[in-house]
Amino acid sequence: MIYKKPKFLIWNKKFDIPKEKQTEMIIDAIAVIISKDILCPLRKRAANLLLKALLPGYTEIIEDCAVVVNRNDPLVIKWAKEVKKRDGYKCVKCGSTKKLHAHHISQWSDDPVNRINIDNGVTLCSECHAKEHEDIAHLILS
Repeated sequence: MIYKKPKFLIWNKKFDIPKEKQTEMIIDAIAVIISKDILCPLRKRAANLLLKALLPGYTEIIEDCAVVVNRNDPLVIKWAKEVKKRDGYKCVKCGSTKKLHAHHISQWSDDPVNRINIDNGVTLCSECHAKEHEDIAHLILS
């Protein structure tokens, strides 16, 4: 496998990463992303960002581990219903019972293995959900 030699900028310092270390980092990052036991969204996001830098095109590898790839899949719809039921059909942040959404704690793109894991979901109203995704808030609120 051919890797590009990335330079990472951390605290305004550039770091060259040796190829041997890159391979180890790639394996560790993939393990974090495909793990069903690791639900920490920050770890999943960090692993995703690391893989974007070290292994362009890695998403095809990761998607093969996903149980579902389409948000309209019946398993995703069932997951959303179960998350809302578990949370008593109310927003866990504000208590609203209107315009409820099932929100992935660890993002869909960062955590393909846990897309339908009920522990990776919380019920949010559209207003609270929009606050979680400011970049697409207009879509959530429309």
